[in-house]
Amino acid sequence: MQLKINNVAKIREADIDIDGITVIAGENNTGKSTIGKLIFAIFNSMSNMEEKIQQEKNNEIDQIISLLLQNYAVQSGLSPVEYRRRYELPLRRRFSEQVIKKVQNGNVRDIRKTIAELLNAYPNFFKDLDITFEFVEECSEKLESILNVSDRKIMVEVITRWFNQVFENQLSPLSEEAVTSKLELIIKEQSLKFTFEEDTCVEWDSNINLIHQAFYIDNPFVVDYMSSGYIRAIMKTTDSHLIKNLRREEEDIFDSAFNTVLVKDKLSEVYDMLKNIVGGEIIESPDREYYLNSNQYARPINIKNLSTGLKSFALIKKLLENGSLKEKDVLVLDEPEIHLHPEWQLAYAELIVLLQKKFDLTIVITTHSPYFLDAIDVFSAKHEVSDKVNYYLAENDGKVSYLKNVTDHIDAIYKKLSDPMQELENIRSTLR
Repeated sequence: MQLKINNVAKIREADIDIDGITVIAGENNTGKSTIGKLIFAIFNSMSNMEEKIQQEKNNEIDQIISLLLQNYAVQSGLSPVEYRRRYELPLRRRFSEQVIKKVQNGNVRDIRKTIAELLNAYPNFFKDLDITFEFVEECSEKLESILNVSDRKIMVEVITRWFNQVFENQLSPLSEEAVTSKLELIIKEQSLKFTFEEDTCVEWDSNINLIHQAFYIDNPFVVDYMSSGYIRAIMKTTDSHLIKNLRREEEDIFDSAFNTVLVKDKLSEVYDMLKNIVGGEIIESPDREYYLNSNQYARPINIKNLSTGLKSFALIKKLLENGSLKEKDVLVLDEPEIHLHPEWQLAYAELIVLLQKKFDLTIVITTHSPYFLDAIDVFSAKHEVSDKVNYYLAENDGKVSYLKNVTDHIDAIYKKLSDPMQELENIRSTLR
């Protein structure tokens, strides 16, 4: 898999191989995190696109029906409170579900007839509302306007929203005005291309069907919000996506039970490592709080009380246990060493290598740590996957940055990361 970038955020140009493990190192503000965010946005905007399009249509249909019924309720003299109590939940939802079902089944050639039939199907619900011919006409016109919007236009809007949510509406370069941004993802000689202007997707072209998810992890504290009380609206898109997958719904968990058993058998070595480090299993209480259940302690520990390092490992463990992280998925780890002391940096590095080898994951890592970099290098050799590891150095050139493939001479990264220590040694020598 290959990612080509042109004029995106801080990055002027980059051509990156992202098969196996890709390590990106460099100084601050050189565009390292941009790579992971782009991968996350590409995979999660394009995966299950047909389902996303249908959901957008369903949401719009539901909203139109809700507003129309509320307007007619007001015209009929009902108060908003009375309307909500008697109609908003029992009526609007059922009516919307029936309309959506008809649309999905392709029964929309005569939308007016469909709306009228549905109204006649629920006469008792509508008896206090002044539902007239005008309602049928207005509802039909609005629904027709939705159905006449091409799927391609909806796809462009979905793509734009995903990228803007991930990049906070700053995908375009800040250093230049009116610059076209381009992305291309190449998989087995097939490509997915995006063109953006002023943070808006203006064109895309693809002969790839992406079926895998990408997970972006830069904040182990996200496990603190696994309980149902988290405030999703104020969270980053990457964190909200993680929480959704950490807290998979019960029916999803049962659906994935067979696959999860196979995964656990296949990843026994990984689970042994996680068990030794985390020291137990993550359980959910009746009040939907999460705990670490371990024989080392008299009672389970609330996951919020775990050390930051343990949270990093617990997060990966939970994604594996509930079947969210699947074979051939993409895992982006943004500076994972920040919350780990050197010993656990080594353990985490080996965990990453084992996950890639056993699970065939595509893993992208950004790092500032020479310890972590060295650990990836050593453990990839130990587990015989060195040929699946690529190293890139991100560097600034004025206001923009470039990425250079240094796989054959990673000493360039060590030098960049060790220069500050050498400067410190130079200062130390003047004090003697």
